[in-house]
Amino acid sequence: MLLGGMLGGQSAAQATTFGWVYISFPTWLGNCESGGKVTGIVAATDYWSTNWDWGDDLVYGKVALGQRNHVNATVYCNKGPGYYRYVFRDDVVPTRNNQTLWVGAAGWTRN
Repeated sequence: MLLGGMLGGQSAAQATTFGWVYISFPTWLGNCESGGKVTGIVAATDYWSTNWDWGDDLVYGKVALGQRNHVNATVYCNKGPGYYRYVFRDDVVPTRNNQTLWVGAAGWTRN
């Protein structure tokens, strides 16, 4: 009976579907609360990481779809002649490949 249960089911690891999503750090969600705009990101999820991404507020990361994923990032804000940075950590639940997730101090949302 145990063998039948093992053959008929999948483990959680086998059932995981992975995808790639856009993770955006927009100012309207509380990023760069001291002013300026996001122009650099060093980020990681549970399944992916990037060293540096400069020029916008967006990265493209690998995630487990339909499951909680940890997002950790150092976000660089351009303000005047210099930059300042802060650390972002939150859990997100993407539901489909190529989805956009907007994350920030005020929470997160998805399209």
